Amino acid sequence: MYMSCLFAYLPQSSDASLRQMLKVALNARATNVVCFDTLAALLESCQLDGPDWVVLDVDTKDGDIDELLTIMTRVTHAQWVLLTDGAPFPAWNHHAQDMAAMVFRRPIDKQAFQRLVIDQVYSEDRGQSQGTPVMTSQADQYGYLLGSSSPMQALYRQLQRLGPTKANVFIIGESGVGKEHVAKTLHGLGRPTDIGEMDMRSQGGDAPFMAVNCGALSPELIESELFGHVKGAFTGAHQDHQGIFYQAEGGTVFLDEITEMPQSLQVKLLRVLESGEYRPVGSTRNQQANVRLLAATNRDAREAIQQGKLREDIYYRLAQFVVTVPPLRARGDDIHALTTHFLAELNFNHQTTVSISDNALEHVQRYHWPGNVRELKHAIEHGFLLSNGCIEVTDLPASVMVDDPSTAVETLALPEGISLDELEKAAILQTLARYQGNRQRTAKALGISSKTLYNKLQQYHALSSD
Repeated sequence: MYMSCLFAYLPQSSDASLRQMLKVALNARATNVVCFDTLAALLESCQLDGPDWVVLDVDTKDGDIDELLTIMTRVTHAQWVLLTDGAPFPAWNHHAQDMAAMVFRRPIDKQAFQRLVIDQVYSEDRGQSQGTPVMTSQADQYGYLLGSSSPMQALYRQLQRLGPTKANVFIIGESGVGKEHVAKTLHGLGRPTDIGEMDMRSQGGDAPFMAVNCGALSPELIESELFGHVKGAFTGAHQDHQGIFYQAEGGTVFLDEITEMPQSLQVKLLRVLESGEYRPVGSTRNQQANVRLLAATNRDAREAIQQGKLREDIYYRLAQFVVTVPPLRARGDDIHALTTHFLAELNFNHQTTVSISDNALEHVQRYHWPGNVRELKHAIEHGFLLSNGCIEVTDLPASVMVDDPSTAVETLALPEGISLDELEKAAILQTLARYQGNRQRTAKALGISSKTLYNKLQQYHALSSD
């Protein structure tokens, strides 16, 4: 079992209670704590070994401070904990910021030291030993799709029949269910030249699959993206451009979020569906499209038609067959299987042995997953990055935790007129409290660097002192 290594140099002039706290940690064998009698001995060991934590009194006068500053620069993987009386020392401040070090100023808050140092060292060791590492996936797979629940098996059977045809397919499902994976699976199943042929003949590895998100491009660009343009067709058109329909020759074009396509372009798409012809922007000649069209939306198709988001004639042309992808909450045990799949992939890619606790796994299975498979994958990645070797409930995103009253994060009360600076401060301090003062995990959760977090906390400390 891996145990964290903590180096400490606290001379007799340091607070005796802090030395006692470290001795307790050593006696409890919760971690490997090495106490040094001299600063020189600590510096030598830091160069030879790789401590996870270094606790030292920076006010000492018995060592080479310049050498210590140099070693701090080299030992970047360790969490540095510095004890000081608070006297201005620019060199220390510079290194403390760059290393995201914890700086305790005298008189030292013993509870804060226990919570931010001792407890965190304990939690790292416990995290490394909890649970069985997830190294294998339990998710069955069909094409690009994962899962073996009854709704997914029904989907697979439908795709098996539709894949080898050249029929247009309209894919419907909530955001994050994997509509593009369905499209890629259909593409991979092949497309014979005649809709009646069902010999599973493959398109071949060279058949292109071209996907475009209709809601991600501006109305001015999407026509050129789909159909191409000729040189001089508009300002900035310095050369001919071949569109997606040309690039996908003999393959598949997947139009994601088609209800976001401008009505004017839907009319031109209708011509492609009816005659197989399209015209590049600025051209006077038609070109023939030889592609299979797949489209998808997360809207209700009927409502989209009523709201004017989708032309009815377009829908019926595309919807030769309609495939509905089930939401994750309706897939039962697939949630557990997908969790193991994503975590096993992360362990393989990062050469780690991270596990997930029974409590966290139970919570994952109980959550309703409005963001579906995409949200689950991001949640496991989030927990993987924040864990100490075992994903706990508190390592999962706050949005996932709110379903569990025992781990729910308190909602911030926002008084009328609160400034953005005050809102930022509240978010930082609340996240810091949630992770029990661990600044590295707090910075990751907030999406900022450790240095930025340190600067913010120093700013709040200064304002509090004032």
